[in-house]
Amino acid sequence: MYYVKETDLVIIGAGAAGTMAAIYAHRQDPKQRVVVLDKSKMETSGAAGRGMDALNTMAVPPKSQPEDVVEMLTKITEGVLDQRVAYVFGQRCMQVIKDLEEFMGRGPGDLFPVDENGDYQMFYLHPVNKPLLLPMDGEEMKRALAKQVRLTGAQVYDRTPVIKIVASEGRVAGVLAYNIRNGDYFYFKTKAVCLTTGAAGRMGLASSGYLAGTYEFPGCTGDGYAMAYEAGAELVNMECFQANTLLKDHQGPSCGYVAAPRGAYTVNPWGEKTWSHGYSSGDSKMGVWKRYAQGRGPLYLKMDHLPEEMIQIIEKIQWGNERTSRGMFHQNRGQNYRDGNVVELGFAEEIGVCGGHSSSGVLSDSKGASNVGGLYVAGDVDGGLPQSYLGGALAMGGIIGEEAAKYAGGNKYAPQPRALKAWLRKAADAFEAPLRRDKGLPTNLVEYKARTRVQYYLKPPKNPAFMEQAAWWMQRIRQEDLPQIKAHDFHDLLKVREIESILTVGEMMARASLYRDESRWGYQHWRVDMPYKKPKWERAWAVVKKGEQGMEVHRRKAPKHKWDFPDAMEYAYPDLEFDVGTPFKKGRNWKNPKRDPWMKKHLDDQGMATPRRFLGEE
Repeated sequence: MYYVKETDLVIIGAGAAGTMAAIYAHRQDPKQRVVVLDKSKMETSGAAGRGMDALNTMAVPPKSQPEDVVEMLTKITEGVLDQRVAYVFGQRCMQVIKDLEEFMGRGPGDLFPVDENGDYQMFYLHPVNKPLLLPMDGEEMKRALAKQVRLTGAQVYDRTPVIKIVASEGRVAGVLAYNIRNGDYFYFKTKAVCLTTGAAGRMGLASSGYLAGTYEFPGCTGDGYAMAYEAGAELVNMECFQANTLLKDHQGPSCGYVAAPRGAYTVNPWGEKTWSHGYSSGDSKMGVWKRYAQGRGPLYLKMDHLPEEMIQIIEKIQWGNERTSRGMFHQNRGQNYRDGNVVELGFAEEIGVCGGHSSSGVLSDSKGASNVGGLYVAGDVDGGLPQSYLGGALAMGGIIGEEAAKYAGGNKYAPQPRALKAWLRKAADAFEAPLRRDKGLPTNLVEYKARTRVQYYLKPPKNPAFMEQAAWWMQRIRQEDLPQIKAHDFHDLLKVREIESILTVGEMMARASLYRDESRWGYQHWRVDMPYKKPKWERAWAVVKKGEQGMEVHRRKAPKHKWDFPDAMEYAYPDLEFDVGTPFKKGRNWKNPKRDPWMKKHLDDQGMATPRRFLGEE
């Protein structure tokens, strides 16, 4: 079935940022028609679908101020950010805390800890001497947010992913989506879109070979990045990769943010620490890389020295709020946190890009607006507010809900595709082509191929030849494999769309990495041919945009900083020149013939000369 519906605002992705956008859009204008679309079910979708144990970066007076958030983000991004966006986030932090306490019906000291003075208890974690981490006991957070959305009267379409954002005359015109259970298609004629689809977390492939890990929401394949790009949006920092330290084989969070503030740290079998702090940043990742490069691994999350009370707290959080499967994983392996060297970690096993956990995504301003009229972004798809985690998703989610509602209230619909019903049927027919093939390549095989190429050719340390090869592979798979994919049902058809997104984002990662001809952000953009920063790239973005001839990249300076905070991290790129000894020395008679007439005669006699088509003569 094909449905065309009119609405004022469409929210794509019902994670933390998307649900907050819906709530605040309703607060801004209760009369507006709001539609919420999600691949999964709103109550449990997104990276925080199981709840959350902390707001990792927050300004909570009197212990930290909005300027402290700006200082941390300026340093961690090495100056490549718009400080105005960071400050707006810092200002919004207390509102986020109060909102969550209201939505979940839990006040200070219950949802968030307070000290003896009644102030919120903050922890140190970041590479600045400011307490910015606020612990949280929030298993039911996502369900509470979803309940608030449904109370607004918004139309919620679960299991209805978006295929395309339609733009016209430089602004949003509509959204095309379909239901993965019954195959119904929906075209939403809309004035504004809040894009909150999460990270491109399913890019590289882990050594386990699993196609879905448990660090990101499994549906986070970069669809938002790809749809925004196709609609004309600008993306930044696509060369700043997310390369996490994960729980080995489980492919889930190493939970340094849970354990590190409570006294845990990462060590190798010789008791050597990897770095001075537990924050997942380019400098600490260089420390992890160093241990593996030295052959001094594996690495472990050391907790056996902690008091029993702390170990029980970590277990409760990691096996409850974080991932319920984690407890079963350890139990089946007979692992106990009270023993040494049991929680093994893996490093950079599946690279990706992310705004909230790194710096990559759609470029946005302090209102969450992109360069496409009516298109707003928040959360892990947002490159305008880097390294902000859940707190940033909630804060900017609320802001874009307000701003998108204002925009929708003050604008008319953009011009729509001609003969809209016919256009919709044509788009649906093209999308369903893999479903109608009698035979073809299985979706999991093509996804495996694409992601192994991303992981092999783009994993840092980077070099230009590998990055060129990665871009070549993305194009080759797009041209040769995608036309041969066979989908078996509507859910499998979604996998084809996800593979297309992986290829688009993979090409962005490769081309942006080639264009930024320097190294920056520690491990995250480390080019071995240029292991140093260049002045021309100070406080500058590499901007990716769709052009007339395909993918374009150019450099643009970020807005002038208001605060003169440090914009460098404490690390150095190593010299990778190695002396491996003297090789075998060939003798004077070590000479082979320059021609091989004997073999040529045999091949000619058998008619096995190289076909002309392989020589480019046809």
